[in-house]
Amino acid sequence: MSVAAHISKVPFIARQTFPDFRIPLADFKGHHVKALTKLTQLAPQLDLVLEVRDARAPISTRNLLLDRALQGKEKIIIYSKKDLSSIDLKLLRKWHEDREKFMVIDTQKSSDMKKIINACKSKYEEMYPPPPLGLRMIVIGMPNVGKSTLVNTLRRIGLPGVKTKVARTGFQPGITRATSEIIRICSKPEILLYDTPGVFLPTVKDSQTMLTLSLVGTVKPNLVDPVIVADYLLFLLNKQDPTGNSYKKFLPHPTNDIDKLLVSIAKKIGKYKKIKKTGEIKYDEVGTAIYWVDRFRQGKESKCIFDSDAIMKSLSKENFEKNFQEELQRVKNLNISILNEKSTTEQKKKPKKNFNERKADESNVLFKNF
Repeated sequence: MSVAAHISKVPFIARQTFPDFRIPLADFKGHHVKALTKLTQLAPQLDLVLEVRDARAPISTRNLLLDRALQGKEKIIIYSKKDLSSIDLKLLRKWHEDREKFMVIDTQKSSDMKKIINACKSKYEEMYPPPPLGLRMIVIGMPNVGKSTLVNTLRRIGLPGVKTKVARTGFQPGITRATSEIIRICSKPEILLYDTPGVFLPTVKDSQTMLTLSLVGTVKPNLVDPVIVADYLLFLLNKQDPTGNSYKKFLPHPTNDIDKLLVSIAKKIGKYKKIKKTGEIKYDEVGTAIYWVDRFRQGKESKCIFDSDAIMKSLSKENFEKNFQEELQRVKNLNISILNEKSTTEQKKKPKKNFNERKADESNVLFKNF
């Protein structure tokens, strides 16, 4: 029996654990700080909050830091990108029982957008007396979860005939870097909203959460080693479907070996080269890893889930509540004094030099070149 035939008869067993790699746990920037400050300033005039989370990572893309700025405000959780997610809706209903309202939406579906607008209209009708300046709400969430796309689509559906985009969109985090001016999304009744930049946490709880957020695209692409991110994606895909169907067009059998998969992908996309004289194999490992992860991030491959607990359905209602309270306490214990500084990841800008200091610098340069 050939080795290949023997391997094909050995049952595949997916990995049950993933290494706790030492990777960065923060990507907290200056515009995140400004957004939190702005939220606190806007809070008194807000009637409703829409918090957007990615339906592929319903746990990791929640940000309880935002609640600190918007305490006591009525909130609806919007799980975006349902067309890319295989999340079990029964699981979400179980988690949200006795908690906030939630919706799972595809921003490309008018029917889903109308549900959100109708919920806003219902809120308006509940208010007595009616708000004289209209219902005011805000869209918040982690970076790159679909907030600006949601705002643009709500405006298009709520105000037929208006086609101009009011919020920039893209596949990278940080497209929106400042809180918008007030945006009208409906005129009868008057419903207005603010779009905000995505806000990251000063630090996430563990490496797997950071890897999940890297898969979603909430952090800059090279903050975490792309090969580790690709390996974590492989780990999650095998947990969801141990047959390897989600990547069989690149590799005909399931594997736990990310190197083997990346080599196979590199051959398919032309990033692989074998040196004839030496037999040495060269391929763009990092570029191939980024390519493969991007295909799932952008919805070009099969539906999937990026949160391990959501895959295993291991969080009962009680455990979900316990998990929530633990994260709430963790966020409360964070050193939020950093909110008064520029950033945890950006260097403070040096103070500008006056005229005499600049002239002195020029003299020093001239002296050195003499």
